[in-house]
Amino acid sequence: MIALEERYTYERISEEMEALVQQFGEILSSKVIGYSHDDREIRMLKLGLGEEVLFCTAGVHGRETINPIILLKMIEEYANAYTERKLLADRYDVWQILQNYSIFWIPVVNPDGYSIALQGFQVIRNPKLRQALRIRRLDYRNWKCNARGIDINRNFPCKSYIKRFYYDAPASERETQALIRVFRSCPSVGYVDFHSRGKMIYYYRSALSGVYNRQNYYLARRLQEVSNYRLGQREEEFSADYSGGNSVHYYSEVIGGPAITVETVEENAKFPLKEEYQTDAYREVCCIPLEILAQTMQSSCRKKC
Repeated sequence: MIALEERYTYERISEEMEALVQQFGEILSSKVIGYSHDDREIRMLKLGLGEEVLFCTAGVHGRETINPIILLKMIEEYANAYTERKLLADRYDVWQILQNYSIFWIPVVNPDGYSIALQGFQVIRNPKLRQALRIRRLDYRNWKCNARGIDINRNFPCKSYIKRFYYDAPASERETQALIRVFRSCPSVGYVDFHSRGKMIYYYRSALSGVYNRQNYYLARRLQEVSNYRLGQREEEFSADYSGGNSVHYYSEVIGGPAITVETVEENAKFPLKEEYQTDAYREVCCIPLEILAQTMQSSCRKKC
C-alpha cells in the first residue's frame, strides 16, 4: 500500500511500481522507457485497456518531490477501484473509463534530479558528472535539473525553446528523448504534467490557435472545479524569460491534444518540500486524470450520437 506523508527514494519508488504491477497485473503493466545520464531507469506504468492514452508525468524537476508519490497513490486507488468495480469520489466509474482508455504514468521523468534533491550530489555515480555538479556549489535540496545540469522542462523542441548553455540543444537530454518517444508511440487524448508550487492550473498556449485555447480553457475549468486550484492567466504562461521549451508546449504543438500543467502545493512552500504536503495535495488533484477521461468519453459519445 502506498503510504502518504513518507519519504521515498527513487529506488523505493521503483520497488513500489513493481509491487503495484504484481498486485494489479490484470490491468497494470510496467515498462522502462529510457535511461538517465547516470543510467537510472525511467519507468512507466500503463493502466487500462483502451488504445487511446492519457499521459501523466511528474518529477520533471528534481526538487518537486511530492508529486511522484501522489501519482503512485493515484495508480493504486484507480487500479483498486477498477478491480472492485466501485466509483471514485462517488462519480467516476473507473472500470468503464479504463475499459475505453489507458493512462500512461511516468512518476519520475528525471530520476537523477529527484535523487539529488533528496540525497545530495554524492548519489550521482558517474564521477565526471558528480564533480561537474559539485563545482557549481549549489544547494542540492533546490536542484531542478538532471545530472548534466540541464532543466528538462526547458529542453523540448518547440517554438518557445531558448538555448541556455553551450552544451544545451533541443531534445539533447536522454530524459527528454524518452518522453518524446512515449508521446509518439500511440494515439492519445491529452497530457497532464504535475509540478509544484502555487495550486495552479496552466492551460494557455500562445503558439496555438484560439480554437485550441478555448477547448483547453473549458477543460481547465472542469479541472478547477474538482481541485479548487486557480487558473493561470495568459500572461503567466511564461513566468520568466527562460521558461519556454516545456513538455506541455511540445505536446500541444506537435501532438496537438489538450495539455495541462498542474502546480500542487501552496506558493510559499519551502524546498525541500515536507512530506506532510502529500495528503492535502493528493486530495486536491487525485481526480484530475479521471475528470479528463470522463470529459473525453462524454465528448466522444456526443459525436457518435
